[in-house]
Amino acid sequence: METWLVIGISGVTNGGKTTLAKSLESYFQAHQNKVFFKENLILNKVVALCQDDYFLPVDSPRHEMVQKLNHINWEILSSLDMDRMCQDIMKVLGQKFILYNCHQLRQTEADSEMGEQVEQMMDEYNLFADHFLSNFLAKYDENGTGSRTTNLIKKSKNESYQSMSIKINVLLLEGFLLFNHSFTRDLCSVKFHIHLPYERCYARRMQRVYDPPDVVGYFEMCVWPMYEKHYREFKGRKDIYVLNGEVPQESIFNYVLNCIKDLL
Repeated sequence: METWLVIGISGVTNGGKTTLAKSLESYFQAHQNKVFFKENLILNKVVALCQDDYFLPVDSPRHEMVQKLNHINWEILSSLDMDRMCQDIMKVLGQKFILYNCHQLRQTEADSEMGEQVEQMMDEYNLFADHFLSNFLAKYDENGTGSRTTNLIKKSKNESYQSMSIKINVLLLEGFLLFNHSFTRDLCSVKFHIHLPYERCYARRMQRVYDPPDVVGYFEMCVWPMYEKHYREFKGRKDIYVLNGEVPQESIFNYVLNCIKDLL
């Protein structure tokens, strides 16, 4: 049975999320079959999926138009084929798998002192995770049997995960609306979002050429307002690390690596 750590990288347009995702992918690939931050974890497979690869074709009738600009709104979930992306994710995870959930496996000394209260909280979290993921695992199961629903990891009260030898796979998910889709958001055990202020984001956007190209006013009337709207949907969540896209990319990369190491 495969064990997967799912890492999500989201962010504002031109914030550097693709650069970060590719840097992590290269780093992990270079460390395959080696110790993965902890002595009992060995890095096995590394797979990356990008949300940008799931944009609907320009002529899709599912697109919404920005009437004032006579231009497709590419900044919303309905511009993406998220069903296909979710199906591809399930194909990567395989027929039988375990999700390595950092928050379920990691227990601090303070947690231990709280005893039964913590166990109850974790059990409630597991029940929620099982119920939520089961719905999606059944929906995207190729044969429609929902047989994957019993293969979610549980926090064990009797077994020490610190001493278990685990071959772990990494799935890197990257996308500008990754945390605005319930399945991709909650599937990720580790989540990072890169933010930029308006002026810096606008300056970087103007240096890029898109296909189809931006029309005049698209950034001001669509890109930025939609980003702010979507960012508000998950801003303040404790399980999402918000990164400053203005700092050097190398610094962001090193910070993210340290975060992953600490969570494991």
